[in-house]
Amino acid sequence: MLDFLIISQFIVADISVIMLDIPAFLQQCEEEVKAMGLTGPGFAVKSVIPRIIRSGRTALCLQSFYTAGPKEVRAWTIMKGTLAPQAAGVIHSDFERGFIKAEVCNFDDFKELHEGQASMAKVKEAGKYRQEGKTYVMNEGDIVVFMHNVTTAKKK
Repeated sequence: MLDFLIISQFIVADISVIMLDIPAFLQQCEEEVKAMGLTGPGFAVKSVIPRIIRSGRTALCLQSFYTAGPKEVRAWTIMKGTLAPQAAGVIHSDFERGFIKAEVCNFDDFKELHEGQASMAKVKEAGKYRQEGKTYVMNEGDIVVFMHNVTTAKKK
């Protein structure tokens, strides 16, 4: 375990150094492109930081699920293969302890079907909104409403 911690510290340090150099490098590239008089979408200088982040999340086996309410939408990060009750526990331990079910739809389905409304009505009509139990393995991009009930004190 100690070896892993030492290695992970070196990896994080290397990534930090790379990410610090990227903005300066991008600025230099943009100046060179302008000096050469090159224009158009093929000559746009883009950051690789989003790609580094995606690669890091993939290497660490991380994924996100979303919760949505009237005031905010929030992304929660979990490990791939996490079951619904454990994902609910990321939000609050009582959600995991009193887990009943998860109402789930995929973000891509919502994006395709919602027609500009902040409602799941169209997703439900299309049959893409489903109820899942304790054995449901969370997927990347799930939009979830957790149903829970905690009536007794936590066991010691």
